[in-house]
Amino acid sequence: MSKLWLVALDDFQRNVFKKSFILALLSVPLFIGFTVGLGAIMSSLKKNNAPVGYIDHAGLLADPLPAHVNPSEKPIEFLPFQTEGEARQALESKDIQAYYVLAPDYYETSKIELVYLKEPGTNATRQFYNFIQINLLRDQPPEIAKRATAGSNVTLRSPDGSLEFPTGGPTIGQIIPIILSVAFVFLLMMSSGSLMSGVVEEKQNRTMEVLMTSLSPTQLIGGKVLSIVGMSLLQLVTWILVGLLAVAIAGNVLGIEWFQNPSMEWGTVLIVLAIAVPSFVLSSALMFALGSTVAEAQEAQSVGALFFMLHIIPIYMIVALVEAPNGILSVVLSLLPFTSLITVGFRSIFSVVPLWQVAGSVAIQTLCALGALWLASRAFRLGMLRYGQRLRFSEILGKAKAVSTKVSLS
Repeated sequence: MSKLWLVALDDFQRNVFKKSFILALLSVPLFIGFTVGLGAIMSSLKKNNAPVGYIDHAGLLADPLPAHVNPSEKPIEFLPFQTEGEARQALESKDIQAYYVLAPDYYETSKIELVYLKEPGTNATRQFYNFIQINLLRDQPPEIAKRATAGSNVTLRSPDGSLEFPTGGPTIGQIIPIILSVAFVFLLMMSSGSLMSGVVEEKQNRTMEVLMTSLSPTQLIGGKVLSIVGMSLLQLVTWILVGLLAVAIAGNVLGIEWFQNPSMEWGTVLIVLAIAVPSFVLSSALMFALGSTVAEAQEAQSVGALFFMLHIIPIYMIVALVEAPNGILSVVLSLLPFTSLITVGFRSIFSVVPLWQVAGSVAIQTLCALGALWLASRAFRLGMLRYGQRLRFSEILGKAKAVSTKVSLS
C-alpha cells in the first residue's frame, strides 16, 4: 500500500471514531426522526376515530350511501338519531365525539349545525363532508359524482412548460435540490473544518515534523484529502439512507400524501452535484491553507466560521431569490464561489436555471478550486514547520524564502 493510502486510512480511522464526527453523523438522522415523530404525534392529536352522530331533518340521509375513505385512514361510523335529546345523551356519555343537525330546509340553505363538547377530529369532519357530498350526488351518473367529489386540482405551469406546481405547492421531488444544496454546505464545512483542525493539531504536537521525515507534502496533502472524501461519503450515504427511510415511513405508514409516490428531478440534482464537486475542493483547499497559516486551532475555527457564513448568504436573501429567480442578484449569486451552491438549489424550485449560468458557475468554481489547491500547497510548504508562528498572506503570495530549518521538503 502506498504512503498516500496509508495516510488516508490512518486519518480516516482516527477521525470517524471521534465524538464530534459521530455526533455530526447522527445529527441529521436524529433531526429527521424527531421531525417525523413530532409530525406523527401532532397528526394523531388532530384525529379522533370515535363515532359521529347526525339528525337528518331534511331527509337526505334516509338511505345513505357510504363515502369513499382514504386507505390510510380508519372509516368513521356515522350513527343516525331521531331527536337531539338522544344525540346529546350519547354525546354526554361519550358514545359519540359530536353530532350534526341537518336543517329541514337544507336543500335551499345548506345549513348544518355541529354540536360537540370537544372539537371533533379533522378526519371525522372531512369524512362527514364526503358522506354528505356523495349522498347529494346519488342521483347523478357515477362518473359525474366521482368527478364532483374529487374537487378542483389547480396546476401552476411555467410559460415554457418546464415547471409545474400542484395546488399544495412544490412536491418533495422539487425541493430535493435545495435540500441537497444545504446538506452539501454543512457537509463541506464539517469535513473541511476537521481537515483544518487536524493540520493545526499536528503542527502543535510536532507530529508534522515526524511525518515529513518519511512523506512528501504531496503524499500528506493527498492522503488527508482522500480521508476527508471518505468521511464525507460516509456521512452523505448515511443521510440519504435515513432520508429515504423517513420518506417511506411518512408516506406508507403515516399516510402523509405529500411523501407518497415521490418523483425526482434528476436534471436539477445533477446540476447541484456538478456545482458541489468544485465547491467541495475549493472549501477543503482553503481550510487546509488556513490550517497551515494559523498558530492555534481555536484561531482557525473562528476564522473558518467566516467560510460558513459566505455559503449561507443566499438564505438571508431568500425573499429576493423567490420574487425574482432570474433577476440580476440571483444570477450574480449563482456565479460567485461559495454562494452558487445554495442559490442554484433555491432557483431550481421556481425556475429553470439557464445552462450557460450552470456552466459558468462550474467553470468559475473549478478555476477557484485550482487556485485554492495551489494556495494550500504553497501555504503548507511554507508553514508546516512553523510552531507558534502565524504565516502572513503576503508571504504565501511572495517569492519563496529560505526557511530557517534545514528539513528537506522533497
